[in-house]
Amino acid sequence: MKRIDFGNVFQHRKAVVINAICVLLLIVYVLLGAFVFLLFERDFDALMRRNTASLKTSCVERILLSRRQLRNVDVRHLAHLITERCIVHMPGPRQQWNFLNAALYAFGVLTTLGYGKIEPMTINGRIFAVIYGFVGIPVTVIIFTNFGRYIQQLEEYVRLRLCGKKVERYKDYNSLPAFALFITVFGYLVAGASLLPFLNGKFDFFNGMYWAFLCFTAIEYGELVPENSMYLPIAMAYICLGLSISTIALDVGSAYVRKLHYVGRKIRNIANIRIWFGSKSLKVQELINAVAQNMGIEPSAMCEIDLESLVKEGKLSRVPQTQMICEGIWPPELVPLFMKDGAFPMFVDDDKPSPHDLSRKRRSTSMELKKPSFRLLVICHSFTPKQRI
Repeated sequence: MKRIDFGNVFQHRKAVVINAICVLLLIVYVLLGAFVFLLFERDFDALMRRNTASLKTSCVERILLSRRQLRNVDVRHLAHLITERCIVHMPGPRQQWNFLNAALYAFGVLTTLGYGKIEPMTINGRIFAVIYGFVGIPVTVIIFTNFGRYIQQLEEYVRLRLCGKKVERYKDYNSLPAFALFITVFGYLVAGASLLPFLNGKFDFFNGMYWAFLCFTAIEYGELVPENSMYLPIAMAYICLGLSISTIALDVGSAYVRKLHYVGRKIRNIANIRIWFGSKSLKVQELINAVAQNMGIEPSAMCEIDLESLVKEGKLSRVPQTQMICEGIWPPELVPLFMKDGAFPMFVDDDKPSPHDLSRKRRSTSMELKKPSFRLLVICHSFTPKQRI
């Protein structure tokens, strides 16, 4: 019977709960913003509509009361004249301030997409929009970036399952390839171009592709909102998926930007660069010191390593002095037992070698000894940083 790892189950459960709480808080924040926007804009919007209706009514009355114009025009021309002079623009259902449209506008502010159908006209509404976005946009970006990481992990899982025998080859590969990202984005746009005509009934494929691209690039999403409110959750899920994928694109693009930024430049201060391990981070020097301490080497000796040369050349130019690395199974506790007269022996069975003898033996006698022995890599106090072993 397979044993259940409750620690792993609890860890995944904790991650699911935390992400669910983040989504819930985002929804609550959107609804709260919709309520405040509606509170500021509803009365002013109603007043503007009454004034507009009154002006249009007066315009129609003036045309109908103009007997001089009615004598020489037919009914069709009269209707065209009224439409042209009085009915310039009739607002649609998505251009009125109600709770649903206010929620869509608040979502557009948080995602920096922009609803494009309505906007606050009062001073209070505009000031609140600035404060609302200033607080909510960073949190929203963090949430969608986190979802993008999960999508990236899903892509890695699918890729590993499809590779079959090549699983070991891709085990250590964590970033999404640029080609796979291109295929993912193209598939997202094609799915949107096929879905939008079904939801709205007025887009063709190419117009749907256009509006899906505008949404993916965070330009506008107002035209993606279906007229039927029943389809609204589907459209919002599609938009959120696109925002998560766009964060992956930014993550992949940042790697190329980093490479381009450091072309021809010398990397400095490598010891203080932070490496992230999940939710925790360590400096490079801290990581090296921890590994050295685990191997029995003093951290002070590891501080002498030239990390810039290591990164540039791919190897160490020298090993820290007063340290010995065993090419065998010797534990660090046994290393002092092999020291003779303040110097490390070239071989375990050497008899009191001097530093001069050690240098001579390295050049001429390393291949002549026939006795079975354990080889040790020696660093003497007399070596300078430019000398190599």
